[in-house]
Amino acid sequence: MYTIDFAREEITDLIEGAFKPHNLPIRIDMPSAQLGADFAVPIFELAKQRGERPDVLAQVMADELSQIITANFSVITAKGGFVNFTLDKERFASNVVEEHCASGDAYGSSDEGSGRTIVIDYSAPNIAKPFSVGHLRSTVIGQALHNIFSFLGYTVVGDNHIGDWGTQFGKLMAAYKHWGNRDVVNANPIKELLELYVQFGKEAKIDPGLNDEGRAWFKRLEDGDPEAVELWKWFGELSWIEFTRVYELLGVSFDETLGESFYNDKLAGIVQHALDSGVAVWDNVQQSDLEAAEDIPTTQAPAIQSGAATKAVIIPAATLSAGLPEKERFEKPALIQKSDGASLYITRDLATIEYRTERWNPEQIIYVVGGEQQLYFRELFRAAKLLGFTAHCVHTWFGMVRLPEGKMSTREGRVIFLDDVLAESISKASALLEGRDMGEDEKLRIAHTIGVGAIKYGDLSQNRTRDIVFDWKRMLSMDGDSAPYLQYAYVRIQSILRKTEVPDMKHIRGRALVHDAEHALVKKIALFPDSVRKAAAQHLPHVIANYAFELAQVFSTFYTNVQILKTESIVLRATRIYLCMMTAEVLKRALGLLGIDCPEQM
Repeated sequence: MYTIDFAREEITDLIEGAFKPHNLPIRIDMPSAQLGADFAVPIFELAKQRGERPDVLAQVMADELSQIITANFSVITAKGGFVNFTLDKERFASNVVEEHCASGDAYGSSDEGSGRTIVIDYSAPNIAKPFSVGHLRSTVIGQALHNIFSFLGYTVVGDNHIGDWGTQFGKLMAAYKHWGNRDVVNANPIKELLELYVQFGKEAKIDPGLNDEGRAWFKRLEDGDPEAVELWKWFGELSWIEFTRVYELLGVSFDETLGESFYNDKLAGIVQHALDSGVAVWDNVQQSDLEAAEDIPTTQAPAIQSGAATKAVIIPAATLSAGLPEKERFEKPALIQKSDGASLYITRDLATIEYRTERWNPEQIIYVVGGEQQLYFRELFRAAKLLGFTAHCVHTWFGMVRLPEGKMSTREGRVIFLDDVLAESISKASALLEGRDMGEDEKLRIAHTIGVGAIKYGDLSQNRTRDIVFDWKRMLSMDGDSAPYLQYAYVRIQSILRKTEVPDMKHIRGRALVHDAEHALVKKIALFPDSVRKAAAQHLPHVIANYAFELAQVFSTFYTNVQILKTESIVLRATRIYLCMMTAEVLKRALGLLGIDCPEQM
């Protein structure tokens, strides 16, 4: 079928055949509607190569290409340093309609990922800590990427790498032994465990010796101490009840869920392999550097060089940096084992890469983790490569969710809980449905769909690399560029379709379309596959969110400017009804790739 991709290919062939640019890629832009053309090709570099003025060359090219124009373009013109191509609207519309009809539910998908596997690491909450709006980003971005890559034919493994190991759990155990009460914790598990963790952080500032207690408890856990293991399992069971509830509320799922603890018996092998291969060595490190490595997985800020030295297994900075350009070299070593044999974040992450590589042989392992850990992941991926792990690892990072007063921190007790945000959004959606003719159960179901969709879209419509300052009004928006606006656009189209029958294909002809608003809608529908591929290639779900919003706007213009059900021509009426159906299906599919449902009524 002749659609956007074929148009681009034909433009490329026309220019290469007639003008033979030497080693210059041909860029094909989609200009604004005001230009009146469908594609614009800048020829500034070609003009420079040929020693000609861009505007003059553009006119020469337009004149010459117009002589060999195919039936797929109605006109080729020049403006400034651009050659502009305008599609034959009727022919193009016919092909888009026929392609959509032939593709059905698969419209916009492809088989480019056939036989290729991708592992996506997303969500990854920590045991004994509540979901905050900060956890939302990894969860919904990761799920959206899972949906998008699956739609393109990849075998996708969504892996929820639960944070259930490390010194932080030793600190929590120490806190519980000092100030905890089992009955109180059982009554309100996540809240009480968080308060214990926060209290430990405050007390440790007064008595630094508490940190040694935390490390000792974690070492007991790694050694299989019964009391430590019992506490750890209890914390995990309480947390998983909460995790499951939130995931069900969000409509998020995983193909694999393993805690860091799963890799515990693989850590010694990782360290030994690193030592035997000469990649790692035993060496002295500053105690402060060790504390930084065992606490949070980030080396973004250099540790304060103070305190006594201690032995550790390290990958020296010189080894990590060998062969790298100066700007990419590492200033500090990677610490992979403490002197007492306890592991660190990077040790467990290396074991995870080894396991995923051996189990799935993925083309990529994508880590959907915050941008503050960019340096850590660069260090991790470099260490994995030095150890011979072959999987291509990618850090798909995102900006932080910040409060007006600064960065959220569970340790400081400064956090906005996802539960509260979801409840508020669903409540606001319920208020929108007051007075509607529907049962209470139906109203609750639709309110959930609208409320959760608003929260997801509020995140996914932003470029993931941007920081987000949490704003209740923006997050819970029901107007403008929002999920409720798009959901309502879908519902409005469905109400049109319920008033008529789906037309027989023999009555549908793209050539019957005559209005500019029709052509704009056809063209926007034809761009859906493009948006999916771009979102996948750049790991940017907001590309699809933006596309969905633009599609809804273009349909609104179409709906305002043309008659649909009252059109006298049977062919024109049938084709416009089919355009409505196409729009609804593509809009629903685009939102579905973002993990957002569309209700049938609002």
